[in-house]
Amino acid sequence: MNTGGKQTWPELVGKPYAEAEAVIKRDAPELKVSKVKPGSMMTKDYRLDRVRVFVDNEDKVEKTPSLG
Repeated sequence: MNTGGKQTWPELVGKPYAEAEAVIKRDAPELKVSKVKPGSMMTKDYRLDRVRVFVDNEDKVEKTPSLG
């Protein structure tokens, strides 16, 4: 998997989800980008082909997206 050496995207905190998804897909098109809304359930598995993007109620990124 080629992410250009990038594993986190701290510059996306506070940005709208759509913008964050576009940046991640530009940096690593092969990654699956998953939006995680407040209170959502999710699996605990760690996957190097996925980036979880945690958003707030206004659909803004609330913590650093990272591989896993």
